[in-house]
Amino acid sequence: MIHAKPVVDNEYWILKKDDQKVGNIQAVNDGYQITIENKTGLYKTIPMLRKRENVEFEPAEKTTKPAMDVVHGYPTGCRAHNPIWDVKHKLPLFTKDTKSKSWYAAGWYMIKQHRNWKPVQNPKLIVLERYKYQGPFHSKEEASDHKS
Repeated sequence: MIHAKPVVDNEYWILKKDDQKVGNIQAVNDGYQITIENKTGLYKTIPMLRKRENVEFEPAEKTTKPAMDVVHGYPTGCRAHNPIWDVKHKLPLFTKDTKSKSWYAAGWYMIKQHRNWKPVQNPKLIVLERYKYQGPFHSKEEASDHKS
């Protein structure tokens, strides 16, 4: 039996038999092209290819992203993109997507809204520009200890 190990999920596989590379499978416009020992075949679906060529597909390895990211030493609790240090505001900033235009401040802050101070993690930069705040802090407890 030939084993197909995924290189690019649902697009490209390396074929191995007894730990030796014997060919590959590549997704093309019309289906899947298989090359084994200089022989090429084209199949519309993976089940057809699996049945006729006796290929067993290995599951793709799942990579786990860290549940928490850090920007300049401050936790974000989410995946951070475009991390910068804002010199004007003296804040660690990031976006939540590579193409986003919304900036968030990493860490915990105490923000005063309507006479009340409340701890907030990763507020938008515009919130910090509009309201009084203290921070950044490394934890919610540290932020809560600095009430004014």
